[in-house]
Amino acid sequence: MKSEFLLKRLCAAAIVAGACFVGPAAAQAADADESELLEHFEKVDVWHAPVDYSVRYNNQDVIVTREMVAQPAPQGELCYIRFDLIKGEGDYGYGFKPGATRDAHWGFNVLKRGTVVDQLASQLKMNVIYFYAQGPKSEAAKAVCARKQAAPTPAAGNAHKGPWADLVTKARLIHGWPAARSP
Repeated sequence: MKSEFLLKRLCAAAIVAGACFVGPAAAQAADADESELLEHFEKVDVWHAPVDYSVRYNNQDVIVTREMVAQPAPQGELCYIRFDLIKGEGDYGYGFKPGATRDAHWGFNVLKRGTVVDQLASQLKMNVIYFYAQGPKSEAAKAVCARKQAAPTPAAGNAHKGPWADLVTKARLIHGWPAARSP
């Protein structure tokens, strides 16, 4: 009786532990953008870049324009860059610079505003997801990438607020999906 109870508890613990490890991967495999791109391409490779800045003092603004570099080079061509906002407070902006080319360059700014009496902090936390695609299944496949990137949404990088840095900083992409957020 005791061994049967212990065996049931061990099985339940194994199921919970498995769900912790498989859950995030399964959720990301069900990503809507990745699923849509897989309908039009043979293979989609996902990379990401985290952004996490808090500005709490005057004259401590963060203004960055980045070019992301994937090493080793990913298979396929860059199809779509998605901006997944996790937390944004205060005065912040992100996305593609208006009028600039839509390649791997994008920017963000986190600005501190206020006075000695009214100290307003700003915070920006997001993941920038890069979708590289290879093996188009039809001639219209590349049009899907252009349509997704041109969408008038913040996720497509089209909710920009300046200012923008003229200096482009190179940073390294991380292969795969970002780690699942804890609640």
